[in-house]
Amino acid sequence: MRSEKRFGRVIVIGGSMAGLLGARVLSDHFEQVIILERDPEPNGPEARKGVPQGRHAHGLLDAGLHVLETLFPGLMREMYSEGAERMDMGRDAAWYTAGSWKTRYISGIELILCTRTWLEWKVRGRVAALPQVELRSSCAVEGLITDPAHTRVMGVRFKTPEGEETLMADLVVDAGGRGSRAASWLEALGYGKPEEEEIRLRLAYTSRFFEPPPNYRGDWKMMAMFPRAPEQSRGGFIARVEGGRWLVTLHGYFGDDPPRDDKGFLEFARSLPQPDIYEAIRDAKPLTEAVVHKIPSSRMLHYERMENFPEAFVLLGDSVCALNPVYGQGMTVCSLSAQLLGQTLVEHKRASPGTMQGLSRRFQRKLSQLLSIPWMMGTTMDLKYPQAQGQRFPGLGLLHWAFGTLIDLTSVSTLACRQFYEVMHMRRGMAALLRPDLLAAFAAYGLKSLFVPLPRRANVDTLPRAPA
Repeated sequence: MRSEKRFGRVIVIGGSMAGLLGARVLSDHFEQVIILERDPEPNGPEARKGVPQGRHAHGLLDAGLHVLETLFPGLMREMYSEGAERMDMGRDAAWYTAGSWKTRYISGIELILCTRTWLEWKVRGRVAALPQVELRSSCAVEGLITDPAHTRVMGVRFKTPEGEETLMADLVVDAGGRGSRAASWLEALGYGKPEEEEIRLRLAYTSRFFEPPPNYRGDWKMMAMFPRAPEQSRGGFIARVEGGRWLVTLHGYFGDDPPRDDKGFLEFARSLPQPDIYEAIRDAKPLTEAVVHKIPSSRMLHYERMENFPEAFVLLGDSVCALNPVYGQGMTVCSLSAQLLGQTLVEHKRASPGTMQGLSRRFQRKLSQLLSIPWMMGTTMDLKYPQAQGQRFPGLGLLHWAFGTLIDLTSVSTLACRQFYEVMHMRRGMAALLRPDLLAAFAAYGLKSLFVPLPRRANVDTLPRAPA
């Protein structure tokens, strides 16, 4: 049942996944939701300038999938019927990470395999059909409008092809992504700058579509290969997506960029830690040219720590936390963040009915707590590279050992793999790794790791078969 609508208008800056999901949730609480998107209106599930990563491999983890199914009942069923692949993470994923293959078993953790552009197009259609929502394209937001005392945000200034406009609202939500200018807007208004954490990685990834070779008989729906830091810096990913195609993404860190040409692309795939991706695509037919995207860093802005912060303004998505895309957390974090915004609005209306006072800080603090686990998991792995530039805290080496040992254990222990997936897919918190039976297995394996080389205690070479 939807909450009673007590507020008037909300403006959402950005019409990508974070903005669309935010708008869907906000439609339960506002009479009018206006999305201001910089890009022109798309004609279909096509790549947009504002989402340069849209043509590359994306993942929607189990927790994000369940949020989307809650917000848009029947969406997953519709997409499966039109060609998206349904997969079980434990059974259908062939996953080599940090030097070993994970065990394969029936996990009950579901993923949908499809292109980011198609999923966003489907979500956009559902959101645009809501009577409360107006989606305006070719609108570039230039700044915030505040009250004379700069205590609250009251609207935005934006440009359209016809000229400059202003729009007032009860709440402004920044979902503008990595390109968000909110930090500079707030500084110019006298609020100061948010603290920033950044891990510089110089990540590049190159993607293209292939037609699978007719004689290929792999028993996976997705294959992922992550390097073992710090010795390796190259990885790759294949997923079956709509249209019976393979979407193949290769990535490299610190200037080790995957080439775009046919020969270079294949040679890069051949150089990966295991030969399986190369063997899958060497006889596959390329369907598109390769495209490249570069990410200089992972970044988190701590708006929740600012001493001064305006009322009636919240941020979510990559505007706050832009994660390393290799780990496939981004769309799921956006989904959970939008869900959290809805939950926070419900709580806020009970505590402070009819007013926005206090909502901004309440949400940004809750969002920071939500982001802490995916941020910690990704950056802990990335900081194993000595080339990675970022703040290293005391005890990081011990955390690297513990996390690496757990990942090695997942190659020979279904229990460890199951609990790791529970955390990775954001179904459960870090407490899932503190089960007594897992702790006992981890302690025994950790002791073993001090005396037994990795190839003798982990599955480093053999791609496991899917269970029947």
